[in-house]
Amino acid sequence: ELSFLEDLTSTHSHEYVDRYMRGNLTKSEIRNIGFPWSREHVNRSLSSIGGTVAAANEVCRIFRQQRQREFDASIGISRIDSVHRIFNPIWAAHIAGGTHHAFYDYGEGFCVFSDIAVAANVMLNRYPDVITKILIIDLDVHQGNGNAKLFQGRDDVLTFSMHCKENYFSQREESDLDIELPEDCAD
Repeated sequence: ELSFLEDLTSTHSHEYVDRYMRGNLTKSEIRNIGFPWSREHVNRSLSSIGGTVAAANEVCRIFRQQRQREFDASIGISRIDSVHRIFNPIWAAHIAGGTHHAFYDYGEGFCVFSDIAVAANVMLNRYPDVITKILIIDLDVHQGNGNAKLFQGRDDVLTFSMHCKENYFSQREESDLDIELPEDCAD
């Protein structure tokens, strides 16, 4: 599933998105991202974001349905047995995502856009009745600097990054919680 322009611009600047889509980034911007621009890569980027948004959307949609059934039962519309009152985890995964080095108006470290940030913003806008706060857990050798910066100063998204203390390829940003692990540490 490809991402929609309105989803992308919930997180990234219209101007940057437009320039990327049309192949109008500078050589320096392309070098900063880490791979050459191509129509195929545009489709891959849109697919990556679309997949993450679709996975998050499915979780939120099911969660909304579960909450509605519980509400209906509480006012006597239908009966829910005790099994349904126990928290049933809902999850989805998208293995092509994880692009955490993209910023509002530029990409870096092989990340054109942040699929995680786009999905968080879209879900907060699309499901305000069930999603009020999001925790982004970033476990990577590099800090999730793009997501940290994108959500800096916001109370509705918390960023947690656990990464190598010695492995910053660009400016360190401040997440809500950063845990820096020593180089060559073991599990």
